[in-house]
Amino acid sequence: MAEIIPFRGVLYNAAKVGDMFKVMAPPYDVISSKKQDDLYSRHQNNIVRLDLGKTNPADTETDNRYTRAASEMRKWLSEGLLARDERPAVYYYTQTYTLKDGTKQTRKGFIALTRLVDFGKGVHPHEKTLSGPKADRLKLMLASDANFSCIFSLYSEPKPGINALFDRAAKNCSPTIDVKDDDGIENRVWRIDDPALIKAVADGMLDKTLFIADGHHRYETALNYRNMMREKAGKFTGDEPYNYVMMYFSNMDDEGMTIWPTHRVVHSLKDFSEDAFFAECGKYFDILEFAYDSSTETGTRKEFLKRLEGAQKSTFGLHIRRRNVYYILSIKSTSTMDEVFGRTIPDVFKDLDVTVLHSLVLARILGITQEAQEKQQNLIYIKSSEEALNAMKDDNNQLVFLLNPTKIEQVKAVAEAGFVMPQKSTYFYPKLLTGLTINLLGGKNPEAAATV
Repeated sequence: MAEIIPFRGVLYNAAKVGDMFKVMAPPYDVISSKKQDDLYSRHQNNIVRLDLGKTNPADTETDNRYTRAASEMRKWLSEGLLARDERPAVYYYTQTYTLKDGTKQTRKGFIALTRLVDFGKGVHPHEKTLSGPKADRLKLMLASDANFSCIFSLYSEPKPGINALFDRAAKNCSPTIDVKDDDGIENRVWRIDDPALIKAVADGMLDKTLFIADGHHRYETALNYRNMMREKAGKFTGDEPYNYVMMYFSNMDDEGMTIWPTHRVVHSLKDFSEDAFFAECGKYFDILEFAYDSSTETGTRKEFLKRLEGAQKSTFGLHIRRRNVYYILSIKSTSTMDEVFGRTIPDVFKDLDVTVLHSLVLARILGITQEAQEKQQNLIYIKSSEEALNAMKDDNNQLVFLLNPTKIEQVKAVAEAGFVMPQKSTYFYPKLLTGLTINLLGGKNPEAAATV
């Protein structure tokens, strides 16, 4: 059951900040140091200063990027650069983007609050989390008492009734926010504060199960924050603001849903032997070769990528540094994973490309332990196939594995079964913009109040 409520969102005041593009940012976990610098210079009030502030060598427990974020937010609120809506609302959010073939698609969803529940009780993760990012996000929440960015969740509604409600409402008004991001994606947000429409949406979501697409660390952090606030309060009703979290809800059955793969570059393996590696791969995989020379490399790469894209389950691409060959590895038999791992890997996992790669190739053949994989000691994750292949020009990198996208029904099946995939198993595209809405959680905030 998904309990959805409206909230008084904090939005940028366009009349004060000017160009809204300049104050928006990508999600914090995809921002490089270079991108952070760019966002800092783009506008003195860019949301990155709150969501991913810079560290200083002289930082202390009382003066650091978390305390500065809280201080900046209070300052921007007092100056009117940020303004809290007077009435509770939900925020209809669409993203129109272009596919590789030139086709335009629009993903639809809405931003609201949802009551926090433990995983497995109506909300399901699909990927593993790490302690470092959770500690970082908790420090930010404790300092600011706010959600600066949305958790991205999915629900299933084959007949899109909720999106239809929002579409009809959006026809009668202009978007509150209309901005293109750095990738040319059109981001539009409509403030919806009609109580009847909000009730219809909330009622429609009551029977829905939620699946976390992006934001696993932030959801677990919100649970930790809630538990800390409850312990501090001693008594609570369950309706306090900290019992909710800001979330974006999107219909996984909608045609605008796109998942990209994330490719794996392997580096710094000691005593790596190409011959031994291929001998082991030959036991489990059929291997298709695409040899090239300097005159045929471009055409061969296109053919290789096209064949890989049309491949069936348990198949991935491979390129090795200094070898003028692309490879496609396809598992020989559907029973291979059973024969190798028996019942130690759940059935729902066994035909997933990422499971075959991580369990059979990375762990068993290459000897990269689960711990090393989680710490990314020998792995680099890259979303672009061209960028991943070109990474082989770096002498430190040894192999690159190219994956096809995980299917949405696979994400749902794994989550419903109560399991989680390896890190970076999915890349939901496009990413949500940060800076569209902020949710205040009370506590030290200057506008501490009931959520609704």
